[in-house]
Amino acid sequence: MRGSVALTGGSGFIGRRIVRRLVRDGWRVRALVRRPDSSLSDAGAEVVRGSLEDSASVQALTEAADAVVHCAGAIRAPNQEAFVQVNRDGTLRVAQAVIAQPRPPRLLLMSSLAARAPQLSAYAASKRMAEDAVRKVLGGRAEFCIVRPPAVYGPGDRATLPIFRQIQRGLLLVPAADARFSLLYVEDLAEIVARLLDAPGWHGEVIEPDDGRGGYCWTDLARIAGEHLQMRVRTVPVPWLALWLPAAVVQLVGAVLHRAPIISLGKLRELYHANWVCQATSGPLLSAVAPQRVAFDSGFATTLAWYRDRQWL
Repeated sequence: MRGSVALTGGSGFIGRRIVRRLVRDGWRVRALVRRPDSSLSDAGAEVVRGSLEDSASVQALTEAADAVVHCAGAIRAPNQEAFVQVNRDGTLRVAQAVIAQPRPPRLLLMSSLAARAPQLSAYAASKRMAEDAVRKVLGGRAEFCIVRPPAVYGPGDRATLPIFRQIQRGLLLVPAADARFSLLYVEDLAEIVARLLDAPGWHGEVIEPDDGRGGYCWTDLARIAGEHLQMRVRTVPVPWLALWLPAAVVQLVGAVLHRAPIISLGKLRELYHANWVCQATSGPLLSAVAPQRVAFDSGFATTLAWYRDRQWL
């Protein structure tokens, strides 16, 4: 055994992949979950019942750990306060639990590329707050690094499923035709986490991993998908103003009912942001993220086959 890793967010799309990868690599994994999850136990992880709101369960999770991988967070929330409570305050509890240990474990914070532009949305701002909380609490007291993934996709992901459904119909509605963004296949992200845990000497680095292709635009995705499907996939840009009013209404209703809206004005600003291309990683941790990754042509084919096999499409 290599040691013990404490992980939050193990029930999520990304967290499950990381659990399986780390167990396969010989780590003892403890995963914090709100409710029983037999799939994590079946994968070989020890399950710790609790939540980020409960300092005692976070403390129990991190006890005697060699490393902590903090993946849990809110992607949707009814308002800014709810985002902050989960993303900033939950991360703060994890960081405090780390330094409370006699031998503080190193902390890998799974952030988001959105943290690069906190002015765009409450979500992006809360992710930047989480990063700042880690720096403030752990700076000079424990090793840490911050990973900012771009859009992550792969088998089992429900967030990108609507895009695959549009592609299969041959018509892809896009927010901005000239926007560029990076992508990362979920198994590659799990590999990056595994490599980082093997790398010595974290010094607060911010890592923006991608598939090494320098970013895509929506027409690139349509072309690649069309070549695989042997059909033409057209892109149709949707003007900002066509979505502004519906997003505003849905956001208002969500705030009144205290429910997370499907779309919000902040999410709209994220979607129409012109540049979500990852910046190249440099320094000693470069070797952890440099190896060849799964490009969208291969990742699309594998993910599409998985969706079809499970009749999600």
